[in-house]
Amino acid sequence: MPTPSNVKSDSHAALAASRYLHRKILTRLFLGWLFLSMVIGGGILWFEISRIQHTVHSLALEETRAFSGESAHALDQLDANARKHLTQLATQLVKQHFLVAELYDVNKQLQIEVVQSGLEKVEQRIDDYRHRFPKQGTFSREFHFIDGKLLLVMLVPVTGNDGSVIGYFEGIYKVDDRTLHALIDDLLRTLAFVTVAITFTTVLMYPIVYTLNRALTNVLGDLLKGNLELMNVLGCAIAERDSDTNTHNYRVTYYAMRLGEAIGLPQENLRDLIVGAFLHDVGKIGIRDPILLKPGKLTTEEFEVMKTHVTLGVAILTKSSWLNDARQVVEFHHEKYDGTGYLQGLKGEDIPLNARIFAIVDVFDALTARRAYKEPWSTEKAIVLLKQESGTHFDPQLVNTFSRIAPQLQREINALAESEVERMVEGLTARYVLINT
Repeated sequence: MPTPSNVKSDSHAALAASRYLHRKILTRLFLGWLFLSMVIGGGILWFEISRIQHTVHSLALEETRAFSGESAHALDQLDANARKHLTQLATQLVKQHFLVAELYDVNKQLQIEVVQSGLEKVEQRIDDYRHRFPKQGTFSREFHFIDGKLLLVMLVPVTGNDGSVIGYFEGIYKVDDRTLHALIDDLLRTLAFVTVAITFTTVLMYPIVYTLNRALTNVLGDLLKGNLELMNVLGCAIAERDSDTNTHNYRVTYYAMRLGEAIGLPQENLRDLIVGAFLHDVGKIGIRDPILLKPGKLTTEEFEVMKTHVTLGVAILTKSSWLNDARQVVEFHHEKYDGTGYLQGLKGEDIPLNARIFAIVDVFDALTARRAYKEPWSTEKAIVLLKQESGTHFDPQLVNTFSRIAPQLQREINALAESEVERMVEGLTARYVLINT
């Protein structure tokens, strides 16, 4: 019959698995929505802008037809009357939508230029947007959006009755505000329609995708619950062999978790810290009872055997890909900040951060917990010892951070019964470990 604690763990695992799948589906659907919006929306935007350019170009060409056909003049052979007539036509264009109108002969020499009244002082700026004759071809255009105005800088050939080129017209055409607003409104309506259509389709896909993955949700929940149970079983086995209560694993896991949060440890590192803290002494399963359970001080030979629990623990974790990422705590939590620890004698920040975190909370719990052979130390006394060994055994910065939060953590732990501590940590484990798997 399942115990309340097991039921609690199962519910956390199921809830974590469900949230995990929901989050994955929503994330992927959002990315799909974003991709389609950018691709399709970008395509529509390009098409609509091309349509706007074509519309504006057609309007501009319509106004310049007066220079071609029967009313055309050979621009390199202008008399006074012809020059006056063409100047009047150019002036008429400038009164409508053109800012500048220029006529060139077939040799590309300027013959006539009319600038809209009031723009004489800014003519130099307008020159920045004028076309230069292309090296090849006789037609070119460019669009510019300047000071809220849409401008078309265009260069078109002027043809005679027989269709031959007799000169060139170059002008800066300004789209009137009414036309510009109408074109922009059409563009925005089209983009809005496309975005709404893609969003609606994405929303409809969510329940379909989730239904198709419902079986995966159940499998995922069982898998994550199994991983958590594996961690619990190993932790309990360690506690039984070491003549300790399993609550020690829960307490040090809680302390490590909170210290990791306090220093802003990334979620994936926090997950590895939690699992590593719970299984930090898993290698003690392989230590013989006469050494593991010896009440007195170990001999030098016995201590060398005891140190092998680190190697044994790493070997056990490497057999599980889910547990292997937690090996930093298991492998390095007996290293010391000054390099006098074991097994590798690492020093300072060469010791992995998770191992430096755990070394502090492990000693703190050993000092403040009640054991058969000793009374618990006060929180204040334990913190004094941590500070005394700051820089030798422990990372000084981590000691400073833990010293600030330790009193509150100790009060939280002392306010709960052992079973309540286990349930609390199991809930946090489901929240941090399972969801981030």
